[in-house]
Amino acid sequence: MKKALRIIFFLLIVLVVAAAVWLLYIRANSDALWKIVSEQCVPNQQQRHDPAPCLAVDPVKHFVVFKDAKGPLHTLAMPTEKITGIESPAIQKPDAPNYFYYAWQERGRLKQMADKPVNDRYLALAINSWYGRSQNQLHIHLACLRPDVYQALNQHEGQISNSWQPFGEKLKGHDYLAMKIPANTFEQQSPFALLNAYVKQRGDDIAKYGLAVTMTEQGEFMLLANRLKVTDLNLGTAGEILDYGCALQK
Repeated sequence: MKKALRIIFFLLIVLVVAAAVWLLYIRANSDALWKIVSEQCVPNQQQRHDPAPCLAVDPVKHFVVFKDAKGPLHTLAMPTEKITGIESPAIQKPDAPNYFYYAWQERGRLKQMADKPVNDRYLALAINSWYGRSQNQLHIHLACLRPDVYQALNQHEGQISNSWQPFGEKLKGHDYLAMKIPANTFEQQSPFALLNAYVKQRGDDIAKYGLAVTMTEQGEFMLLANRLKVTDLNLGTAGEILDYGCALQK
């Protein structure tokens, strides 16, 4: 019995050390996206009118669109200012840019990469929590939903209201909150602000949350949020509901 406990204890130590090493490695490279934006995309657009390696640079709205190397149908929308992520006070201000709306408006660039038409309802935007991300530059993922997640959203969308509530089932083994907003209010209603208001009412920290947005069958937008919960191996990684290969489109 004592030998078994020693083995378990040793394995736990190895796991903790491995996790610490991984975290240090990730954090050491956490400015990679910011360097691409600030040292390549923006200067190239300003000097040569060529956003490469980005797909687009919008100097008016101050954001870029970048093709992520992970998967054939996967783009990122990022601000041209240094904004770390979901926890940044800059995106909670009343006059803050609605980066989720900007990212959704750029979905046509992803569709152009597909060999078949991609329905808007297959797509989702997602940002991870402070604990579930590798980069310290705010970046919103755009990709298709995983097929099982898509089915679950269709099944429960009729039960979702215009205020935050628990989603009807776990997604990817994790608990989610959900709410809906009308399509004609998306431009004015920042998902960041809607989640932050909910979080502040509960004395919680938005840094612990991942956030996603997708379109419903009725043409509304559904917001999904998951919170850090270590016991469920949940780091607040809303990007887990995405499929970079878009099996739904095939």
